[in-house]
Amino acid sequence: MVELPEGIIVEERRGAPGVLSILISEMVKLNSTGYIRVERTPKEAMPRVGQVIISNSAILAAMHEQDAILEGVDALIEIENDSMEYDCKIQVIENVDVKRIVELHPQSRINTTHESNDAEEQWWSKVSNHTNNWTKSTRLPTIDPTVDAPEFIKAKAASMVQKQKLGDVWIKPGSVFSNQTDSLFTLASNLKKHGKPLLVICRKTREEINVQYDIPAENSLWLSQSETEGVQFVDIDAIKGTVFGFLEGNLRAVLLLEGLEYLASICGSSEVIEMVRELGDRMQYEDDCLLISYDEKAWTRSEAAQLQRAAPYLQTDIIETWNSDPESLLDHPLMSPPTEEELLRLDEYLQANTPIIEIPAVEIEIEDVIEEDIIEVEEPTTEENMEQTVEVVEPETIIDDEIIEVPVPKKGPRKAQTVVRKKRKSTRIMSERETIKSGLDAAKSGKEIGELKLEYSPSKIPLGYSRDAKLPDIPDIIPSPLDQVVKQDSSRKIPILPKTELGPKSVQPTNKKVSQKTEPISPLAARGVEINRNIAKRKQASSVPQKHIDIEKELESWRFKEEDLQ
Repeated sequence: MVELPEGIIVEERRGAPGVLSILISEMVKLNSTGYIRVERTPKEAMPRVGQVIISNSAILAAMHEQDAILEGVDALIEIENDSMEYDCKIQVIENVDVKRIVELHPQSRINTTHESNDAEEQWWSKVSNHTNNWTKSTRLPTIDPTVDAPEFIKAKAASMVQKQKLGDVWIKPGSVFSNQTDSLFTLASNLKKHGKPLLVICRKTREEINVQYDIPAENSLWLSQSETEGVQFVDIDAIKGTVFGFLEGNLRAVLLLEGLEYLASICGSSEVIEMVRELGDRMQYEDDCLLISYDEKAWTRSEAAQLQRAAPYLQTDIIETWNSDPESLLDHPLMSPPTEEELLRLDEYLQANTPIIEIPAVEIEIEDVIEEDIIEVEEPTTEENMEQTVEVVEPETIIDDEIIEVPVPKKGPRKAQTVVRKKRKSTRIMSERETIKSGLDAAKSGKEIGELKLEYSPSKIPLGYSRDAKLPDIPDIIPSPLDQVVKQDSSRKIPILPKTELGPKSVQPTNKKVSQKTEPISPLAARGVEINRNIAKRKQASSVPQKHIDIEKELESWRFKEEDLQ
């Protein structure tokens, strides 16, 4: 490892963006001679050590070492990257022999050009306030790197710069966003690659989504009225059932809706907006994420405002920044590990929806295995008492336990429900020409139809007794007609009613004259309210009292007039 001579440590700091540039500028202003040592000790990797040598108010040399030793501009680039990390230790060391160091490492020199300062130049015209922002162009105006940085480093640096401009916009549990571009599909694909459960319901086919955005076919449904596999029927209740079933079995899931204009043309705009509100409330309650892609021009101003209120609009620049650096999505709160409450809720759901499988009892058969042990008996020394080898058979019982493997059911969320609508069968009505032609074809075929068997089929209508609404006939016993009853003597007698204790009541005549001056009876008069009528301002026709006419006298006068005329 490259180690320079030890000197006096003037200052020591922790790494951060801009710290190295500040230390170099201070040494240049103070015209101090020494070097800046940068050291990092990452886990599971070799230590990274670099030195920047400064002399005569300029950068003289640079060295860096990890797996290999770098010198010159390449070493300066690595030192700059290490100084931005927070686990880096930066030291300013002075009182060292800089010339001796450069002689030992001649390849580490950095050639820089300085402009000549003319005494007659108007130096006061170039004086300006120094900014606190340090950039690479101001630090190293004449140094050009010999090796370009890789593309992924450039993309990450650009995304970090863009992230600082965007501000605090994060994908949190319960977030609901909307946008008018297809960049939401790329964002959903990146979230799926990071392990988040995903469901896409849109007007694009499953094959198109798989090819363009690398989203698996089993994670998408085609919003259509056709009856094929992987189709979400155009019905709000069916869509709600599919979404709620998907959310119940998944934790911090992501839902992408597209094609709201097509759904509104069939189900109605107000129903679609109400569905978006209900889904947004469900997402916020269960810590899920909802992404909506729609075209604002297809809606009225009022409807577009209601959609943006239910799903806040997410700028396209922010989405493209996230898509340019998919690894930055891991820092969002949605990707954080689940809490204990969420894990407990998921465990309860799995226990409630996992079927209990009863393992049938299996009888274990025990086989008796007999082994033969041969025991040899020593031969006696006497030949007379010679005995043969005796074989003793001892039965031994060995019990073999059979190991039965029972398949363990896999726990997991149930599949999304798909509603398939049956087609209506319609019979085709033949035209008049086709009817005549079919009759002629049947006549040409020569088929003879035999006699049809008329079998008696009992009626399925319940029968019972009924009454006929008919008067009986009058018998002929009575010789006289019914009008003779009136001619009897009893009908000619005047009936005399019995006398009562009450006296006779007089009946007032109907032709009695009623005075016109009496007040008419009204509700106000019954309550004692007196109505004063302004007769002075009435018209003459309405103020004239009505004349009473005697009808009998009038008729008598007509009769006299007729007699005079005759």
